[in-house]
Amino acid sequence: MFCLSYEIKQGDTLYSISRRYNVDINTIILANPFINIYNLQIGDVICLPCIPHNRFAHFTTYLIEDGDTLGSVIDKSDINLADLMEMNDIYSISLMPGTTLSVPILGEGEGGIIL
Repeated sequence: MFCLSYEIKQGDTLYSISRRYNVDINTIILANPFINIYNLQIGDVICLPCIPHNRFAHFTTYLIEDGDTLGSVIDKSDINLADLMEMNDIYSISLMPGTTLSVPILGEGEGGIIL
């Protein structure tokens, strides 16, 4: 497991963060033992834990567009943040337009979509 630093923004909850980045909420809580989960403050920085599943046999490419984030890319592909980051050696949540990522493809029976 490794962590991304995530800065709390207006309207964020642990639930919304866990849904946006496809990370189990209990894993976020365990990775942040000193954060008061009932009183998140704008500007607080938490560890967004990344645990790769490594369950993908096939990959495709995705061209980053203006405004894309790792969160928006994983929303489009329904994959785990850690798998995307590990596959591309990414350690930042912001991406440059024009960057090409390798994106794991969920196989049949895995409940996902193919980009």
